[in-house]
Amino acid sequence: MSDPGKVVFLLLLLAITLGAPAYAAEAAGAETAAPAVEEKAPAPPELAARKAEAEAARELKFKEALDYKLLKRDEIAPFLEEKVREQFAEGELEALLLAYEKLGLVKSAEGLAALLVRAYASEVMAFYDQKTHTVHLIEDLPVPNAMQQIAQVHELVHALQDQHFDLNALPLEETHNSDRSSAAMALVEGDATLATLEYAAEHAQLSLTDSLRVALFAAEPGPTAPYLFQRELKFVYFDGLRLAQGLYKKGGWEALNAAFADPPASTEQVLHYKDKYIEARDEPTPVEIPDCCAVLGTGWALVADDVLGELYTQVLFRQHLSFARAAKPSRGWDGDRLHLYRERDGTDTVLVWRSVWDTDKDAAEFGDAYRKVLVRKLGARDREIAHDELGLLVQSEAGAGLLRVEGTHALTVEASSATLARSVMRHVLAGDDDDDDNEPTAE
Repeated sequence: MSDPGKVVFLLLLLAITLGAPAYAAEAAGAETAAPAVEEKAPAPPELAARKAEAEAARELKFKEALDYKLLKRDEIAPFLEEKVREQFAEGELEALLLAYEKLGLVKSAEGLAALLVRAYASEVMAFYDQKTHTVHLIEDLPVPNAMQQIAQVHELVHALQDQHFDLNALPLEETHNSDRSSAAMALVEGDATLATLEYAAEHAQLSLTDSLRVALFAAEPGPTAPYLFQRELKFVYFDGLRLAQGLYKKGGWEALNAAFADPPASTEQVLHYKDKYIEARDEPTPVEIPDCCAVLGTGWALVADDVLGELYTQVLFRQHLSFARAAKPSRGWDGDRLHLYRERDGTDTVLVWRSVWDTDKDAAEFGDAYRKVLVRKLGARDREIAHDELGLLVQSEAGAGLLRVEGTHALTVEASSATLARSVMRHVLAGDDDDDDNEPTAE
């Protein structure tokens, strides 16, 4: 196999698979020999060679016929929006984006979903839909043929993954654990990227201009998209590629085949793939938050429930601190959960974020960094920062934030007032006490 590092600039993978691939129902050693199959519908003539090239690059054979569908350029955005909506209940996506806004991951959630779809639709060259097992091709693309071929091979590799590992079984659409779904996506895209680079090294003939275009786009995917989503794309492709290269170095394609049966469970495992996934598994600690509607009242509802993980925590600090200071306070992540509560008849919200860290020092570093984030988010002055009975209190006209760090655990509550924040934090802490009371005692 050629060295993928020599052709990383060909990460044009900007064939964005919005309804992305997924998990291995088969045993690790997938077949590499199978009889030829006929397509359910005639494939475009130019794809006949691409299929064979995808099989050679990934060292897998197609086991079943493929479906193909041609889309016009003006049909892409509506199609992708429909695919996104399939993953969320009504209002759930908007609520999740609102939670990211309240936390400080994005500046504004309003219209963000539509903006992201438009950004993706403007760049997508092909994509594979694992729900319908269909390869989608775009007509009349104003890009060099070599670039389209790379995109087609990438998506055909996804089809191979699906046929051998059952992509629909992977946790790619876990709407209440973005961290886990991002980690699984990194495996899927990293694996396909590695195979695509193998193809590109042998077949692609791009000019210097086109090579630079691909490289720059990979570095800045969608200039109108928030940094959070730019980093997410880099994570699934670049960090996913590093994970795939690490697995390949250990055991070739067989090691990658086996990974589909036991995918990374967190972005931490991908970011630190050697120490926390390949050589040893550092599993994330489950974190729970009791239902705070009991203390907020009947007019409130839980509208977003998610796990952010090391990746999104790192993004949060990069949004508010310097890049140089952002990595360290997120590196000791071990688990978290985020809740957003919203008043049904108004705009008031309460954000609850719990996290657990590898060591007391890691938790303290997180707490120190997040205190700075709270101060900046709320526009607080020195006199508006105090040590409260429950933790550190930051408040201003914009709202209040309570931050409590105890041992390896951290808890933050952000609300419109200090009184409301205290009430919710007491409720969460009381839930911990109740759990302790229910623990069985030794006789």
